[in-house]
Amino acid sequence: MAYSSSPPSRSPRLHSLDALRGLDMLIILGLDALVLLLASRNPESAFLQEAARQMTHARWEGLHLYDLVFPVFVFISGVSMSFSLGKYTSGNASSVPGLLHLWKRALVLAFLGLLVNGTLTWTESMRYASVLGLIGFSCAIAGTCILLCRRTGAVASAAGFILALITLLQFTCGNFTPDGSVNSWVDRHWLPGRLHGGVFDPEGPLCVVSASVLCLGGWLAGKFLKESRLSPVHLCAAMAGAGLLLFCAARMLDGLYPIIKSMWTGTFVLAAAGISLTLLSLFHLAVDVWNKGKWALWAFPLRVIGINALAAYLINSLLNIHALNRRVFSGIADFFTPFQPVFLAVSLLVLQWLVLYFLDRRRTSLAPKAAK
Repeated sequence: MAYSSSPPSRSPRLHSLDALRGLDMLIILGLDALVLLLASRNPESAFLQEAARQMTHARWEGLHLYDLVFPVFVFISGVSMSFSLGKYTSGNASSVPGLLHLWKRALVLAFLGLLVNGTLTWTESMRYASVLGLIGFSCAIAGTCILLCRRTGAVASAAGFILALITLLQFTCGNFTPDGSVNSWVDRHWLPGRLHGGVFDPEGPLCVVSASVLCLGGWLAGKFLKESRLSPVHLCAAMAGAGLLLFCAARMLDGLYPIIKSMWTGTFVLAAAGISLTLLSLFHLAVDVWNKGKWALWAFPLRVIGINALAAYLINSLLNIHALNRRVFSGIADFFTPFQPVFLAVSLLVLQWLVLYFLDRRRTSLAPKAAK
């Protein structure tokens, strides 16, 4: 779902992007369900109860780990774009092919998002906004800013302007309740079809615009990775420090400007950017720096998922993978009756991974390869 092309051969391959994307996707492929299942079977475990709470969305205000799954993906897409859009921003290269590619891909993702949502009835009962649509259009908006602005300072200014505009609208044109926010007003008046939240949609138009700021933040992080003259360890430390500062700033502002994922408030964008940047620094250090570009045993399974991220999401969302899992593994699970549900939850992850590994070996990845 991120964007890539053939970048300059002198740049090292960032395997960390594949690994981090893979960890991000692993959560929605079944790790979330496995954690919830373990917590339900062990109610006395405080650790598992907290882990289960983190594997659910915050009701409205607040921030759980589960709220960050797709924001982290958007950020990673921005990092990839710092490599893939390079050929369109260097010298006198034309931006038109890049713009066409970005918006064509956005439309494809939006259509796939409609299929994930349900049957294409084209009626008021159909949901038009989607996670894939948010990713596609936010990356297209961010990519358009990058291709038109070109310079790092101008792109950073564009990100700041969009974030300031969103903040102004959310403060002056409504409140921070589900039915009283400006996001809700825009969704009810401009977004056709069914809204996921009844009176709002967490992937609505203003959320897409907010998400584009996170994508631009990823692009800036990628530029820093490419162009910084710091040593690898100092580079990772600087990114981790910046990420922690962003997250702390969001938490400090939370009382005045609440962190609300369903609205993609400015504080939520800052918090998501901070956590994403910190994770990127840790994965870059562990995968690209310490392993010198070679795949560590622990990271390889994540790489298989990350490089086939779109396929993973579509397989999990569109195919009856749960029925196939029961057909293949239920007989074996019967030998472990007390742990049968846990066994099937684990086998579901294994089955999806094997399908993605097959696609990877056949070189039929539906997701872009990691940036080089």
